[in-house]
Amino acid sequence: WYAEPARVFDDLFFLGQTVFSVWGLRTSDGIILVDSIFDYSVEDEVIGGLKKLGIDPKEIRYVIISHAHADHSGGAGILQQHGARIVMSEVDWKLYEAGNDKIKAKRDIVATDGMAIKLGDATVRVHLTPGHTHGTLSTVLPVNDNGKAHTAVLWGGTLFNFRDRPDDPRDARLKVYAESAARFREVARATNADILLSNHTAYDGTTVKLPALASRKAGQPHPYVIGADAVQRYFRVAEECAVAARMAAKQ
Repeated sequence: WYAEPARVFDDLFFLGQTVFSVWGLRTSDGIILVDSIFDYSVEDEVIGGLKKLGIDPKEIRYVIISHAHADHSGGAGILQQHGARIVMSEVDWKLYEAGNDKIKAKRDIVATDGMAIKLGDATVRVHLTPGHTHGTLSTVLPVNDNGKAHTAVLWGGTLFNFRDRPDDPRDARLKVYAESAARFREVARATNADILLSNHTAYDGTTVKLPALASRKAGQPHPYVIGADAVQRYFRVAEECAVAARMAAKQ
């Protein structure tokens, strides 16, 4: 499977690579992106991808960075040069600033828990969900399918990619991860979220759903609309996996 830019909802499009996702929400006053992939690929996949979709990249206003790993934050500096404002948590701004990106974004918007990013006719909210990194952000996005309103939630960091260190014990990270998943599950419940998105194509089924979307006939269900119950189960599983990993380590 090879990723191509695609319009997924009336106002949401996929931009990214085979494994790494960028999501773009188009509002009446410009575009909000979630993530920026790598510095070497952002021009082709994001800037070029928008052009392939017939959208002017100058419309990009904000880029929300889910977490400061290079596969998600590497292109932030380049997008900032194109005029976008960059959003990261305080903790992950520090992680990002300690990195070695060739073109580094200057510190811009510092996200707080539940912060609203309003642009035109849309309001996106970011929530602090530490675990994958200490400052991971997860996002709530309003989208429309043929004029029908839906709510998408994007979990900002999935894997338990951290090692046990004296200054950063794995057990504490897993505990925080489980708490974040439980808290964001409640955010998803309160917003009646029925769409789950990820910044990696494998975790939200994008590798299967985009091809299914391309062959979708009028009146058929949207492959990304999985329902509120399924979204709730996803975060319950995320929480329980972190709890189980803690238990296994202690045994």
